[in-house]
Amino acid sequence: MGKRSFKPAGILGRLVKIAMVVVLLPPAAALLLGILHQLEIPSLSGGRAREWITWGAMTYLGIHVLLYRPVALFRGSHRLFSTLAVWLFGGQVASTEGAKVTAAKKKWIRHVKADGEGQGSTLVALSPYVIPLYTVLVCAAGWGAGQWVDRAFLDGPVAFFVGVTMAFHWLMTADDLQPQRETWHVETYLLAIGLIFVITLLIASACLPWAIPEFSFVHALAGGLARTHTFYTTIIQRLFL
Repeated sequence: MGKRSFKPAGILGRLVKIAMVVVLLPPAAALLLGILHQLEIPSLSGGRAREWITWGAMTYLGIHVLLYRPVALFRGSHRLFSTLAVWLFGGQVASTEGAKVTAAKKKWIRHVKADGEGQGSTLVALSPYVIPLYTVLVCAAGWGAGQWVDRAFLDGPVAFFVGVTMAFHWLMTADDLQPQRETWHVETYLLAIGLIFVITLLIASACLPWAIPEFSFVHALAGGLARTHTFYTTIIQRLFL
C-alpha cells in the first residue's frame, strides 16, 4: 500500500476519495440495472438479448479463470489508446518534469515505462482502460453485418460477443491494475476501478444500439437515474426523517 499520510491535507484527500467511492456505488449499480432492464428484449435469434450477453460474459469468465488470458489482445488496445492519448495531450501531460514525484508515483511510472506505454504519464496510462475497444468493434461489426445478414442469424451471436468482450475488458483491466494496490491507498484503487466501470459501461451501452436497434441508451440512462434518485431518497428519509 502507499505511504500513509497523517497531514491534514492528506487525511482530507483520503476522506474525499472515500466519500466519492460511497457516492459512486449507487449510480454504478443503478446504471447497470437500467441497462439490464432495457436488455430484456426478445432476440430474433431466440431468447432475450440479456440472456445472450450474460452467457457471453460467463463464458469468458470461465475461459479467463480456467484456460487462457488473451493478454496480447488487451495490450494491443492499450498501446493503441496510449498512443492516441499521448498525441492528444502531448508533452504537457506526458511529462513529469517540474512536478513533485513521490516514491509511489515513481514506482507507478516505472511500471508504465516497463510496458512501453504512456511515457510516464498516469493520465495517459489510465486513459486506455476506459475504452472497451473490442465491444465497440463488435457493435460496429454487428451494424455492418446487419446490412447483409438476416438478424435472426445475427442478433444472438453479436449479443453473445458483446458479453464476452465486456467481461474481457473488465477482468483484464482488474488484472492489469493489480500492481497499483501496492502503491495506491485502497480508496484510490477502488475509486479508479469504479470510475473505469461506469465510463466503460456508458461507452458500451451507447454503442449497443448499433448491434441491437431495439435497445435504447436514453431509456437505460433514464432508468439508472430514476433508480439512483429512489435509492438516495430512501436513504435520506430513513436517516433524517
